[in-house]
Amino acid sequence: MKFFQSQFEKAKQNKLTLFIFLIIFLIGIFLRSYHFSDWLHFEIDQTYDINIVSKAVDNGPGDLPLLGPTAGGGRALRLGPAFYYMEYLSALIFGNTPQGHAAQVLILSILAIPLFYFFCRKYFSQNIALSLVTIFSFSSYMVLYSRFSWSPNILPFLVLLSFYALLRSVSPSEKKKSPWFLLAAFFIAITTQIHFNSLFIVASCVFFFLLITRPRFPWKVWLSAAGIFLVFYSPMIISDIKTGGQNLGYFLEKVPKLDSQDERSSKKKDGLSDRLVQDIRYQANEYFLIISGIDQINGSHLTGSSLGLTCKSCKKDLILRLIPYLLMLTSVLILLINLKREKDQEKKNFLILVSLWFFLSFAYFFLVLTDGMYIYPRFFLSVSPLAIISLGLILEKLSFSNKYFGIFFAIVTVALLAFPNLSRLKNNFDQLKNADRKSYKAETEDLFPDNTRATQKGFILTVDYIVSQYQKNNFPVYIKTDHEFEPVFWYYLNKKGIYFWNDFPKDIFYRDGNYFYIEQGSKIKSKEGLSDLAKSFDVAEKKNFGILTAIYLSPKPEAVTSDRQDENERKIPIEDYQISQLLTWSKL
Repeated sequence: MKFFQSQFEKAKQNKLTLFIFLIIFLIGIFLRSYHFSDWLHFEIDQTYDINIVSKAVDNGPGDLPLLGPTAGGGRALRLGPAFYYMEYLSALIFGNTPQGHAAQVLILSILAIPLFYFFCRKYFSQNIALSLVTIFSFSSYMVLYSRFSWSPNILPFLVLLSFYALLRSVSPSEKKKSPWFLLAAFFIAITTQIHFNSLFIVASCVFFFLLITRPRFPWKVWLSAAGIFLVFYSPMIISDIKTGGQNLGYFLEKVPKLDSQDERSSKKKDGLSDRLVQDIRYQANEYFLIISGIDQINGSHLTGSSLGLTCKSCKKDLILRLIPYLLMLTSVLILLINLKREKDQEKKNFLILVSLWFFLSFAYFFLVLTDGMYIYPRFFLSVSPLAIISLGLILEKLSFSNKYFGIFFAIVTVALLAFPNLSRLKNNFDQLKNADRKSYKAETEDLFPDNTRATQKGFILTVDYIVSQYQKNNFPVYIKTDHEFEPVFWYYLNKKGIYFWNDFPKDIFYRDGNYFYIEQGSKIKSKEGLSDLAKSFDVAEKKNFGILTAIYLSPKPEAVTSDRQDENERKIPIEDYQISQLLTWSKL
């Protein structure tokens, strides 16, 4: 706490600096919280998590699971439960609602702004740190991932805090090294449970950093740190003991096998050189996306050895395509030079950690790219602060060569990067603002898979319409919609005490039924479209809610095969069944 107090005391002495920081911070809060509830992204992953955690909110913490969110595809392999426990606390404080569960992401994303500034001040000057925190605050990447509940979204805060505490624990000027090391252990134990990317990247960074710096803590401190990890990972250990190592088995199946005789390697998709080029392309362009909001890579599955510079269409914006590679190459060279020349131990530790952060994440993504696997933008949440720090190394070098030119260049750079970020956010917010009135065909692959811009407000309006029809006759409700949306309707209708069948009955059509086909804008598939239903149904009513359109169907008399479906024939939704199989503390 004394460090933060001293930083604010220094800022008070320079009122202009404090004023600028507060403006940056307030704008960052506004961008992250503006219409947070109405525009909340709430689909299949969010409903799955909220249904798990809500049971504990309603019945007590004993219903919390011993394992966390799923990873690696499907509903088999699971992470640690730290995110669910944090979401549980968020729901207790802010309400057992979608926005109450998502509040923790919003709050930690806001707190990440000043934390990033303090982290940068471990190496950079005040002016450079202000420049970098401005980019961090305005980054469309950082903002959009802070506006909904998803386990990877809290990684920027957790990784920064873990690394900041680690740096404080080995700082030559730090008097209370042991408490900082234990605090680092506390947050590292949480961070490594949030996503497998953070598990491998953060854990390896910490291991090699401690191996290089060799801090000397009393044996009791090392033992206490080990105890912290044991406590935080005890739910996973207990779960595997009770299930015979089931989750560990899933994990071992998912770990990439690099043996040349491996079945996947025999497909001969991408060689080592191809994967290396792809890794460079991803790293450079995703870093550029984080700092600028300009996306030149997502939406296409990269293969081969192309850097995306030689195609016919690439020549039109060749300079813009070159910039990410030039920035990455320059920052890496500066990083290595500074690392070799730096004499101040505290700053050297910062450079050691940043170097490990970059090169180990680069190596990790190289391994992930086995078989041409697509790297999603969210994978870079664990290294997103590093993208901005890399730019800081360039700005810092320029400020040393010429102070006034450095300041001028920093201001111009921040302005140039802020413009495309804010432009992207404005476009996104405009689409969300009109999502309940207009249908949009968004980017093929946005920062996260959200092509329709469906919002919580739009879903609620659609559900209200479904409920109004149900209340007229109390007939069973049947809904046919997109896989991503189906659990959302299941969640909201359950809240209103209405149970619906997941899909239309096959080959059997009931006279007494409320049939709804929910269109999803650009996601409609011809095979599942309204034309296939025209044989058995008439359109009774069509209600447009912007992105979502609810079509109320009436079965044709000649298609009716029975009066009403027996309630005993109801099938438990697959998500509900999966949740019921989770091992909880109460079940122990």
